[in-house]
Amino acid sequence: MVTSQMSNGALAFIVQTTLPGGGPPPHQHSREDETFTVLEGEFKLLENGKWRSIPKGEYAFLPRGSVHTFRNVGTTPGKIGVFITPGGFEEFFEQIESIPSDNMRKILEIGGHFGLVFHL
Repeated sequence: MVTSQMSNGALAFIVQTTLPGGGPPPHQHSREDETFTVLEGEFKLLENGKWRSIPKGEYAFLPRGSVHTFRNVGTTPGKIGVFITPGGFEEFFEQIESIPSDNMRKILEIGGHFGLVFHL
């Protein structure tokens, strides 16, 4: 992980492990752009209503404001790397890591503090 503190706020880089069939609900960021790369596994990306495959090692840029999500479409856990610009959004993940995934009310509340809107 590269935190915004390490990059003077310029960016953050995180690695997410996702179970088969897993991924977040469609959402959009009002403050950050994201660039995804598949490190392990098979993923599809939804951007503004269109799904596309992202082969391992390729990159996908998602500008702020775009409604997007990703899914692990493989049969094993997969890993994606995410560059977030500017940095700071990695704090969202730190704040929600201890919250059960079925407590969407709390996750939505925390997301709102980071300019994140979920499209449920």
